[in-house]
Amino acid sequence: MLHKRRKPPGAVRHYGVLVGSVVDGFESPDGASPHYEIRVDGGGDYRIAVNVRSVDQSEVLAYFDDQFQQAGTLDLAPYLNGDPGFQALQTGPSGSGGLDYLRDDLFPVDAMQPIPPAGSGVSLKNLLDANIERAKADLSAMVVAFGEFFEDAGQVDKYFGFQPERGIHDIHMMQGNRGPFASDNRAHGDGALFLSFNSGQEIVALFVRFQTQSLQTDDRTGDPIG
Repeated sequence: MLHKRRKPPGAVRHYGVLVGSVVDGFESPDGASPHYEIRVDGGGDYRIAVNVRSVDQSEVLAYFDDQFQQAGTLDLAPYLNGDPGFQALQTGPSGSGGLDYLRDDLFPVDAMQPIPPAGSGVSLKNLLDANIERAKADLSAMVVAFGEFFEDAGQVDKYFGFQPERGIHDIHMMQGNRGPFASDNRAHGDGALFLSFNSGQEIVALFVRFQTQSLQTDDRTGDPIG
């Protein structure tokens, strides 16, 4: 079954990275595909929308690492030590700074598992709740989120009330799609969430993808192979 995410037809993409400090966060119950919403101070107000449940509540796979060791081509230091806010990144085979789950050796992709979005046990909601509260209490904590930028100058943010409504979403793998979401595909343009604690000494990382996304993709386009 294909996942049923929806986005405006012809939506303009602005892939990149958002850096800032955590103000608040909670899981939104809106619709059939809830997100975990995080308010960020990045030299202004932003919101990060993280997928925690797909339409049929079974299609989101995640890899959560509370002791993430930077690996592959990823270097978070320039973001953690630089200016807060959103920075656009180039995607594609020569993408500059864009993440790629399948090519950057960031984490063991085959270890991604379905994690319940809510409940009393281990869930994305509970894991995020705990780390958002920790980030609010740690003055040195920073969040680094890779994904798609959005902004609507005429709208008030529906979750946190700031204006303009802006932030970053699609915090998940953006390749290996077939059917109506094949247009999402690209190399070096995946989304992920990182929380830095103790002045960068501890990193918590979250990587997300949908079960329907292929792990064999074209190096240039991100389209599924086979």
